[in-house]
Amino acid sequence: MIIVSDNSALSCLAELGELELLHRLYGTVTITTTVHQEACHPRAPEALRQFFEHPPAWMVVLPDVRPFLEETHTLDPGEASAITLAWQYRDSSLLIMDEKRGRKVSQALGLHITGAAGLLCDAAHAGLIDFEDTFRRLTQTRFRLSPAIVEILRQRHQARSSPPGT
Repeated sequence: MIIVSDNSALSCLAELGELELLHRLYGTVTITTTVHQEACHPRAPEALRQFFEHPPAWMVVLPDVRPFLEETHTLDPGEASAITLAWQYRDSSLLIMDEKRGRKVSQALGLHITGAAGLLCDAAHAGLIDFEDTFRRLTQTRFRLSPAIVEILRQRHQARSSPPGT
C-alpha cells in the first residue's frame, strides 16, 4: 500500500511535534514535489521546514504526475498533485488530506482517505499517543476542528478502547 500525504496533515503533525507518527503508523509515506515545496515554503510551520532540512528515509518525495486529474482543477496544486498520485495507485493507496474540497473530490474518485484527526485517533487507539493530551494540544495549533467533532472522535475512541461487553 502507498500512503500519500497532502501538506495539511504534515503541517498539523509538525506543529504537534508528532511527524514520527506517520512512520510508526504507516512505515513509508510519500509526498509529491509540489507538496514538498509547500512544506518548505516560508509560511509553512517552522517545525515542518526544519523536518525537511534533513528528511528521514521513510519520507519519499516523488515527482508530480502530470497532467493533474481534471477533477482537481479547482484545488490548490498540492492537493491536486497528491490526489493525482493517489489515483495512480488507487487500488492500494491511502490519501491523507484535510481540506474539505480536496476530500470531496477524493471521495468522488473513490479514493481511500483519512485526515490528521483520523490519523491521531488511530495513533491513540494503537497506544502511540494520549488522546486527550494530543487533542488538547491540537487546539493550540493552526489546525481547526470543531468541539463537536472532537467529542464524536472522543466517543469513538472510548468505544474502541473499551473491552468487549462493557
